[in-house]
Amino acid sequence: MINPDIESWALARAHHIVLNEGLSLAKAAQDLDRKRSRSLVYELRKVITAAIVEAHAASFASDGVEP
Repeated sequence: MINPDIESWALARAHHIVLNEGLSLAKAAQDLDRKRSRSLVYELRKVITAAIVEAHAASFASDGVEP
């Protein structure tokens, strides 16, 4: 079962990512701006990767295991 704290964190983080990067990407796609869309896809990947790494590190910290 997922820890409620981690679940809340994940929902908040996903909300933040969608609001900041996702909406910009949608706007660029709507404007048919391919160069900006590509750039924003790259940024979105970086933010998602950072969130996954952060969650992974936090899971070790909460288990009392050194990463």
